[in-house]
Amino acid sequence: MLGEFLEFSLTTADMLASMDFYRKLGFREASAGASWKHPYTVFGDGRIHIGLHQREALAPALSFVLPELRKRLEAFEALGLEFAYTSIELHHFNHAGFEDPDGTLVTLLEARTFSPLHGSETAASLCGYFLEYRLPVYDPEASARFWEGLGLIVTPAEDGGHPQASWGGVNLGLQRAGRNARPTLVFANPNLDETAALLEVRGFALQKDKQGLRVATLEGLNLLLTPEET
Repeated sequence: MLGEFLEFSLTTADMLASMDFYRKLGFREASAGASWKHPYTVFGDGRIHIGLHQREALAPALSFVLPELRKRLEAFEALGLEFAYTSIELHHFNHAGFEDPDGTLVTLLEARTFSPLHGSETAASLCGYFLEYRLPVYDPEASARFWEGLGLIVTPAEDGGHPQASWGGVNLGLQRAGRNARPTLVFANPNLDETAALLEVRGFALQKDKQGLRVATLEGLNLLLTPEET
């Protein structure tokens, strides 16, 4: 129902600083089009893409491509969703957005905004293998039902973990957390000590805890590097 997953959309106040941040992590810049009026670029590792938008401040968003968007909005409204905004006009780049029950912004775009990077075009980043985009939610079971209603496939929690909702190239981890918690990009990295040393040399602020290695970003989310797939 949501279409194809496009990118994790982040707002940046300093595009050059953000671009330098992701380059140092080993992400590669993709070829972005001119769909947006504001400055915009994309970085990826062949598995995920991170869109950097220099615009008015917005929380990190999940962006999906849904062709013929104008014809699809009624189906979402029929589910009881209220759009936070819509920009639907003839001969313009159409997009719309709504929030999940925990305030995560979901953006629907009528077309792609960049040419994707493929695994054969780029090496893995320093972060490792992408596992999931972990969302802080109040009620994981209720959140799972919400995403399942939008067509995502839900994997129930096991062994004290959290549910995961997947579709169209994205895995969402639904973890119970407080309202001030940030979303997190989670990567599997079996060489944490070596990676930590290299990241410190490159000037990254790091924090180690029982889950792994955390890297503070510039745009309102966290990066978590875990020693193995969890």
